[in-house]
Amino acid sequence: MKRTAFRITRMGQVVARAASERLGVPFGIVDLSLAPTPAKGDSVARILEEMGLEICGTHGTTAALALLNDAVKKGGVMASGHVGGLSGAFIPVSEDEGMIAAVERGGLTIEKLEAMTCVCSVGLDMIAVPGNTSPETISAIIADEAAIGVVNGKTTAVRVIPAPGKNVGDSVEFGGLLGSAPVMRVNEAGSEKFIARGGRIPAPIHSLKN
Repeated sequence: MKRTAFRITRMGQVVARAASERLGVPFGIVDLSLAPTPAKGDSVARILEEMGLEICGTHGTTAALALLNDAVKKGGVMASGHVGGLSGAFIPVSEDEGMIAAVERGGLTIEKLEAMTCVCSVGLDMIAVPGNTSPETISAIIADEAAIGVVNGKTTAVRVIPAPGKNVGDSVEFGGLLGSAPVMRVNEAGSEKFIARGGRIPAPIHSLKN
């Protein structure tokens, strides 16, 4: 994986430099991010399964994703002195053919995706949930991701999409590169009282780590 990341990044830098010269603009950065599409062959989930997982979402998926990110970053940095952006693997459910298949087989849950966001470049991404999911539950999902981002000093975001009239097991078609998403189960236990407290996720005191 490191060798592959090196070769792709080197080619990307050659193309980018040629483009910058022709356009007469400064060369910027090379982003190493693995961004999947719904097409077969473009799936991050399938890469994880090639590493030895029976299905994306099983035990070991978070570790495999961490290893993948490490290999991509280290291989890419060796190939370019101008690496930037998020430069890691994206895990949007609807945009990844392998992720969709894993959800449909029952191997990938929102809880597992949340764990995976601790080691990847983004947060919960392009996830369809039942249309009757309460605003408080969605707020609690966002709060969990905010906590992961703040405590670990990393980028997180949430694209959770309530699908009106849809229930767990149904599918929502977004079209194009946004793909389609199976509607995923959310924990039915309430978070209303917790969310009603308001407030914010406090920033950690980094000085205590020195």
